[in-house]
Amino acid sequence: MSWFTILGMAAITFINRYAFFAQWLRFQPNKQMIRFLSFSSYAILTAIWTPIVFHFDPAQGFSYAGMDYLIATSLAVLMAVLKASSIIIVIVSTIVFFVLRFLIFV
Repeated sequence: MSWFTILGMAAITFINRYAFFAQWLRFQPNKQMIRFLSFSSYAILTAIWTPIVFHFDPAQGFSYAGMDYLIATSLAVLMAVLKASSIIIVIVSTIVFFVLRFLIFV
C-alpha cells in the first residue's frame, strides 16, 4: 500500500511540474498566480522547521528543541521576512546552527 502511495504522489508531483514546461499545454500563469507561488518556498521552509523546533506534549505542554535551534530558526525567519533568497536563508541559518551547536553550545 505504501508503494502505491509513494508512486501516486510522485506522479502527482511530476504532472504538476511538467504542466509548466509542456510545449503542447501552453499553460501561462497570470500575475496573481505568480505572486501567490512566490510565497511557496517560505511556506515550505516554515512547514519544515516548525515541528522540529517546537514540540507539544499533552502531559508537559509546549517546549522547544534547544537554544541553538531557536537562534538559527529566528535568524531564518528574520531573513525570510526581509525577503532574502531561499538558498541564502538555508545556507546561512545552517552555518549558524552548526557553529552554535558544535562550537559554542558544546
